Amino acid sequence: MKVINKKEIKVDSSFAEEVAERSGENVFLCYQCRKCASGCPSRIFMDSTPTELMRYVQLGMVDEAMKGNTAWFCVSCQTCSTRCPQDIDIAHVVDTIRIIVQEKKIKADTRNMRLFNWIWMKTIKYMGRMYEAGLVGSLNLFTGKPFKDMALGARMIKKGKIKLIPPIRNPLETMKMFSRAKRLKK
Repeated sequence: MKVINKKEIKVDSSFAEEVAERSGENVFLCYQCRKCASGCPSRIFMDSTPTELMRYVQLGMVDEAMKGNTAWFCVSCQTCSTRCPQDIDIAHVVDTIRIIVQEKKIKADTRNMRLFNWIWMKTIKYMGRMYEAGLVGSLNLFTGKPFKDMALGARMIKKGKIKLIPPIRNPLETMKMFSRAKRLKK
């Protein structure tokens, strides 16, 4: 603990240690160069940059790291990890934060991203592939806006950009994969 200008500053490293242990990444190596943030394609939708998220973890700012939408708007494209001069897999750190949020049932500003992820995984599990029209339709239905993207969807179907009928491929193999993953988790 350090005293600066007669104010007490307390840094708790337990959160950073938990994230580091669970992700296998040393979050303390981040020296805030901002290369991860400058390449992030989802940055415009996030409350804070990947750089700021790393700093929140380092300083033990749990609420800032876990209650914002940054972890939920990360698309795991690996741009941040690729650009990091310290070779930190930042995308894996973000995934770890997402897992911790779910395990601890923390109320985060996900703007329906949890629901989106849940529908995404169920679609993959039971169809073996992504079905975009079903994903968007289900999301709109569950959020109480069933007709939200109907005009755009109709134009995309008409132009052949998305399929009206789902492309089902080996759903039994995919379901077996999900079952194996669930058993391994236990």
